[in-house]
Amino acid sequence: MIISLLREKLYEILQVVTNICPRKHDLNILNYFYLEAKNNEIYISATDLELNYQTRFPGRIIQEGKVLIPAKQFEKIIENFYEDEVILEAKDNVLFIKGEKSLSSLPGLLEEEFVTFSEISYDNYFEIDNDIFEDYLQRLWPIFLTSDLRPEYSGIYFDFDQERLNLVATDTIRLAIQRIKPQFFETNLKKIGALLPKRILQEYKAIKRKSGKLKIYFEENQVTFEILNHQLTTKLLAIDYPNYTPFISPGNFLFTFLIDKNNLLKALKLNRVFAGELKETELSFNFNEEKLEIYTKNELLGENKNEVNFEIKENNLTEPEFRIKFNIDFLLDGFEVIDSDKILAGFFSGPTVESTPIYIKSPIDDDFVYVSIHR
Repeated sequence: MIISLLREKLYEILQVVTNICPRKHDLNILNYFYLEAKNNEIYISATDLELNYQTRFPGRIIQEGKVLIPAKQFEKIIENFYEDEVILEAKDNVLFIKGEKSLSSLPGLLEEEFVTFSEISYDNYFEIDNDIFEDYLQRLWPIFLTSDLRPEYSGIYFDFDQERLNLVATDTIRLAIQRIKPQFFETNLKKIGALLPKRILQEYKAIKRKSGKLKIYFEENQVTFEILNHQLTTKLLAIDYPNYTPFISPGNFLFTFLIDKNNLLKALKLNRVFAGELKETELSFNFNEEKLEIYTKNELLGENKNEVNFEIKENNLTEPEFRIKFNIDFLLDGFEVIDSDKILAGFFSGPTVESTPIYIKSPIDDDFVYVSIHR
């Protein structure tokens, strides 16, 4: 095999490959990726048995062939390769990496059998502009940071029924629901509820560098993301997802209020400087004066207090004040992703006596809802 590639294009793909190839694994073959040159195209595949990656792209093929290449070492060579064009030649179980002024070699594998990938069915698809999907994903992403609390829910629940689509993320402490209107996607699906694993979403973000269409192909046991010439495939998680629908519009609010987003974020960010290990801050609502006091105390760092005005919208409490303690990071995560100058929020009676969740959304629409309990 002899092929000529642009160094920049090759390195871009290798960054994805090395994310997928495991650093240490009992199956040494998984530390290699598969490269084949045929029909005027270059094919690259990699897997860690959890996630499969495949791509193809044009290249100058002098001699067709295939080879298994050690991913980490090869990526380091190409990262430091200082010529624009790279020539790869596989001969006698050795891979030669050539330029006009350089020559490197790596032990390749010509005879070993690479892991066989499952065939992809393209029958059931969902298509969306990847810039739009990335924006939706970004709103749900903060919950991924704490998804290890319940790893079985670590991902995004894709809930589609006729024309209604919800993307849902939860760590059982927080819940975020992103609704997608039918005009933003195309699909031949009728109904599906599937948990898209966190891993495939992370790798999708890594390869999403250009605008284009994202296609998601659903099968009984696996899902495939296709963007441009890149394909990521993984097994679907078999799980009964929690019933999230009662939290879309709870209805049993203690009170709701309208608040300026920028003023609130400034106050929360200043208080976070004083937050301790538990990240706890106290919220005190004065209904008569319509003022919210945010207070954070740290025995080592001191204390901070801010006031932010709010407008009461609904109040079913008889007391003139309401106090509650919250994780300040959870509050910031919710308020930051709302795309409006004003935010509608409220507290409602939770599923247990001890819980009083906060409900956050734009006052303009219900497309995105964020809920967090106070612990």
